[in-house]
Amino acid sequence: MEKTLELFTLDKFYSEQRSKLDYRESFYICEVAGKDSIAAIIQAVRKYDIKNLLGIGIFHRSFFGNISEPIEHFKSVKDLILQEDIESINFLYLDVSNLFDLLIVRNMAIVQKYFGYYSPCPSCHLFFHMMRIPVAEYFGITKIISGEREYHGDRKKLNQLPEVLSLFKELLQNLGIKLIQPIRKIRNDEEIFKILGSSWKSAEPFRCSFSKNYYDETGEIPFEIQKILNSLKRFYFPLFLSVVEYIEINHKEPEEKWLNDKIKQIVSLIDKII
Repeated sequence: MEKTLELFTLDKFYSEQRSKLDYRESFYICEVAGKDSIAAIIQAVRKYDIKNLLGIGIFHRSFFGNISEPIEHFKSVKDLILQEDIESINFLYLDVSNLFDLLIVRNMAIVQKYFGYYSPCPSCHLFFHMMRIPVAEYFGITKIISGEREYHGDRKKLNQLPEVLSLFKELLQNLGIKLIQPIRKIRNDEEIFKILGSSWKSAEPFRCSFSKNYYDETGEIPFEIQKILNSLKRFYFPLFLSVVEYIEINHKEPEEKWLNDKIKQIVSLIDKII
């Protein structure tokens, strides 16, 4: 695997001949985004027998600002875990913009119609996890480290509520992927910065156009958690899984017509999926 700082689509990833891996048990994929993801990597390295890390950042068109934030943060990883016995650290920045538009943005009305709420954030987080699976499958990696937290001080994030994080873990486990959430119970940023150490410097963050979309006028989240879980289990997970399977078989992203047909099929089965 070669370290790269450029954006890769999944099509481009497969078009390049990449070596398979030996000693797969010691290889872990890690989410790379903000400071929490880096703190999670540090905690995981301290706890697990990790010899090789493949960081995967995710990009889509709703991000703006410093989109190099994952790159800049991952550059710091080597220094922060220098004392650990790590053999290789590599990075891949995946551009999933087209699939994000077709799977997350375009299906707002469907989710409102069948589940009675809408926010793109829970489905987006599950989507990010599952877009790492084709890379994991290609290399035979079965463990993914994420920087999700149930609480951020007194704030709750819709895509990181305890029930949502447990569902992410369960769904990926069903696919043979262990989702490791090392900082899930850490409540305050002060504890995160202790993990990162005094030398840590956060990069200027990228931002998302959908940020804070799920808060009402009082600053609360008005949605029923069961509706969110139902939409993830009955609609998004079957849809994302079908896309992952298509990518793994065909080594490219599906075309729009294929996706439209698959969405209609899944919608027809919503009431039958428990």
